[in-house]
Amino acid sequence: MRIKLEEPTHYFFSTQLKIRVSDLNYGNHLSNDRLLTFAHQARVEWLDSIGFSEMNFGGTGIIMTDAAVMYKSEGHLNDALHIEVGLDDLGRSGFDLYYKITNLSNSKELALIKTGILCFDYSSKKVCSISEEALLKIKPLLDT
Repeated sequence: MRIKLEEPTHYFFSTQLKIRVSDLNYGNHLSNDRLLTFAHQARVEWLDSIGFSEMNFGGTGIIMTDAAVMYKSEGHLNDALHIEVGLDDLGRSGFDLYYKITNLSNSKELALIKTGILCFDYSSKKVCSISEEALLKIKPLLDT
């Protein structure tokens, strides 16, 4: 059975990346594992845009707990990619981030990715609640 992801109602952040030669596999197209790297880069850029990082998400760290990728089309060297970031399933300790990747070189959707994110205290190695500071910045993203 193939996985199916349902997109969030909207995306609130976007960035663009270019496929480099180091992103290609032996088939001379974008390697499947690189898509998670692109999602990671988009996540880091989004966090930076709201004054956070993966190690300081309003006073806690964050950790990725799972990932799902729906591959939809190929990417090739020098293709420009548009990556949109959305948020869903906000809970006490975490949320899901979605990444819609579109190949601007041919206007095809390349992939849809979901990552589960939990707040994490790296000193105690335990999951913790989302801080009020972080909630103030991310909760409105569900409503826009």
